[in-house]
Amino acid sequence: MANKEYTSRQAAENYLLITVDPSFYEQVDIWIGEIEDYIDLLTGRNFKADTVDSMKKYDGDGSSEIIIDDCISVSSIIIKSTDGSIIYDDLVAGEDYFLEPANDSPKNSIRLYGYKFARGIQNIEVTAKWGYSATVPANIQFSAMVLLSNIINYSNTSEGELQSLTAGKVSLSFKQKDKIDDYEKVEEILDSYKKYEF
Repeated sequence: MANKEYTSRQAAENYLLITVDPSFYEQVDIWIGEIEDYIDLLTGRNFKADTVDSMKKYDGDGSSEIIIDDCISVSSIIIKSTDGSIIYDDLVAGEDYFLEPANDSPKNSIRLYGYKFARGIQNIEVTAKWGYSATVPANIQFSAMVLLSNIINYSNTSEGELQSLTAGKVSLSFKQKDKIDDYEKVEEILDSYKKYEF
């Protein structure tokens, strides 16, 4: 399973001050993938941007701006009519269109200068590197590491008094009080990244 670099077995081992038996490496990789999917689903984002451009379609509404998925760059925009014929396919970044927000990432809207997004259903084709950032934000890495560490810690048979924390439908168990504090930080971090649709 190819993971997105949100966390690693080594990061969890360092956090817990333990060594995972090599026979569990494959299982840990599965847990990492599940944690990454959980974070993406909860926040509505993909924190590790694609390294290869791909195309997504959007509906045109006759305005000069459309909202798009998080991306770090756009390589082309094609605007088509309702019958599928191309209206514009040679728009130039920085002249004909601008990615916004201007001074922040990720980019999540395109504003045309002197043009309009023709009305239609899935008639706007945007080719981009989709995702939140070229490198996973440090606090997302921390969150994934804490979640992975909890799973490993719960599965570990080492000595220690278990302490429980229930957060919504998720119930976690920790052997150290500071780990509960870290999990509460994770909730705050992930909440701050949630993408809301208006």
